[in-house]
Amino acid sequence: MQFSSVQDVNAPLDFVFAQLSDFESYESYAMRVGAEVQRTDDLAQKGVGMCWNIQGDFRGKHRNFEIELTEFRPDNLLKFMVVASGIEANVTMEAMALTRKQSRIKATTVLKPKSISARLILQSAKLAKNSMNRKFNHRFWTYANYIENNYNAARR
Repeated sequence: MQFSSVQDVNAPLDFVFAQLSDFESYESYAMRVGAEVQRTDDLAQKGVGMCWNIQGDFRGKHRNFEIELTEFRPDNLLKFMVVASGIEANVTMEAMALTRKQSRIKATTVLKPKSISARLILQSAKLAKNSMNRKFNHRFWTYANYIENNYNAARR
C-alpha cells in the first residue's frame, strides 16, 4: 500500500530541507504528544544510520516504532525505514527547487506487511484507502504550510 503527496512551498530549498531534516523538532513533537523517544545511534552529525526507538499509544494501543535513516542526500532526499507491529514502512521525503524562492516537497510512504496479522490489517485498510489518502495529503499540506510559516517568520 502506498501513499504520496506533493506540495509547493514558498521558501528556498535550503530552508525547506533544513526543516525536513530537523530531527530534534520531530523528537520534541513526539514527546509533546506523549511518546517516549530514544535515540539509539551515536552519530554526532546528521547522516545515514541515525536510529530512533519510539514507544507510545497510537490508535488506542501501545506501540513500538524502530526508525532508521537509510539514505541522506543534503538539500534533496531523506529515506527512512520504519518497523512497527509487523509492518515495514519505507518513507521518502524529497525536496527540489522550483525557483530561488519556491520549492516542491514530495512525501511517499510504502507499507509492507511482515506478518499475517499485519497483512490482514493492510487488506482491511485498502477498503478505506481513499479516506486515508485524503488524510495523508491534508497532513502533508499542513506540514508544508508550517514550513512556509516558519520561513516567513524567520524573514521578519
